[in-house]
Amino acid sequence: MVKRAEKNVLFLCTGNYYRSRFAEILFNSVAGKMGLPWKAASKGLALERGVNNVGTMAMSAVKALEAMGVRNADAVARLPMQATVEDFALAAKIVALKQAEHSPLLRERFPAWVEKVEFWHVDDAPEVLGLIEQEVMRLVARIMGGGERQEVSDAPEPPAAKEPTKKQLTAKVGRETAGRRGKGVTTVFDLALDETGLRELAATLKQRCGTGGTVKVGRIEIQGDQRERIVAELEKLGYKVKRVGG
Repeated sequence: MVKRAEKNVLFLCTGNYYRSRFAEILFNSVAGKMGLPWKAASKGLALERGVNNVGTMAMSAVKALEAMGVRNADAVARLPMQATVEDFALAAKIVALKQAEHSPLLRERFPAWVEKVEFWHVDDAPEVLGLIEQEVMRLVARIMGGGERQEVSDAPEPPAAKEPTKKQLTAKVGRETAGRRGKGVTTVFDLALDETGLRELAATLKQRCGTGGTVKVGRIEIQGDQRERIVAELEKLGYKVKRVGG
């Protein structure tokens, strides 16, 4: 079998201590489990501003990864690293974690690359790791679906608006073994999600369960009997869950 050429994604933040490091390690864990030919790296745009950073990586981010079952001793142990032009040149995708914070730094230090950067809107705050996880899963889903990156805009971020109350979604969870030579799958179906939404949710469930899976004909299939874990994870995500088929 011909091995597919590996592509690189570069995550950027200011000090390469918290946000971009979390995104790098999580992405590599998910991509590895899914067999994607992608590898992430992370760098900082202004290491000199991280004067209060203690150690090699924020312990809160390390502990959050460990709670998710993600461990990478080498990635955690390295010191923060400054971005270089070579890093940009090697990357197939470039993501800066906070547009308002990082766009000025990019224009000052790497102006030739600004238009090639995808900007997220993740603040430098303790509670943002869940948001980074969601964005990483969306990125993985887009890579799996062959989607292009979001359009880059250097306009100011829109003011935060209060989200309207969302109707709770219901998901049915079952198990299927017929015709699978004893290798059953856990199924998640009857979800009011489009193909992109299903892929994003599938990526999250596969990562949380530590196993493979796929999306087929509007439903998610996760390898093995993962019903208890999937029900728990769906409920954490705000879904109403109905178990079917025993």
